[in-house]
Amino acid sequence: LTVLGISLFFNKTLMRLGNLFFVAGVPMTIGPGRTAGYFFQPKKARATGCLASGIFLVFVGWPVLGIVLEVFGLLNLFGNMFPVAMMMLKSMPVIGPMLRGQGSSSSSGGGRRGSDRYSAEDDDDYYGGGSGGYDRGYYDDGGDPDDRNQGYY
Repeated sequence: LTVLGISLFFNKTLMRLGNLFFVAGVPMTIGPGRTAGYFFQPKKARATGCLASGIFLVFVGWPVLGIVLEVFGLLNLFGNMFPVAMMMLKSMPVIGPMLRGQGSSSSSGGGRRGSDRYSAEDDDDYYGGGSGGYDRGYYDDGGDPDDRNQGYY
């Protein structure tokens, strides 16, 4: 609702409702103890103060200055979570290739771009090579009579 209030030329009522839902929703989502523990850490005091001041200014009727303070406080409070969220989005099936710059359009060639994908052939040198990529003596299934009684199994 806050975003809708901003898009409607800082509609005070929608912004107040958005702030109320934020203030009530965070403790209901993660619990009041964790909310207080996170927002009242000494190293986050400035960010929490900016967020609280911004919410107060929106409630009093100064929505532009209030939103500026809220955005500054939210970026300082949750700014360290953006890289984690970006890595999570990059690992998703549909969104990941778009964020990594590997679009599925026909102009990009439609195939692999470089060696950024995993394949079993890449590990042949690491695991000793050979067809199948494993040591035949260790995983003896008894199929070849010449390989029996070598002490591996």
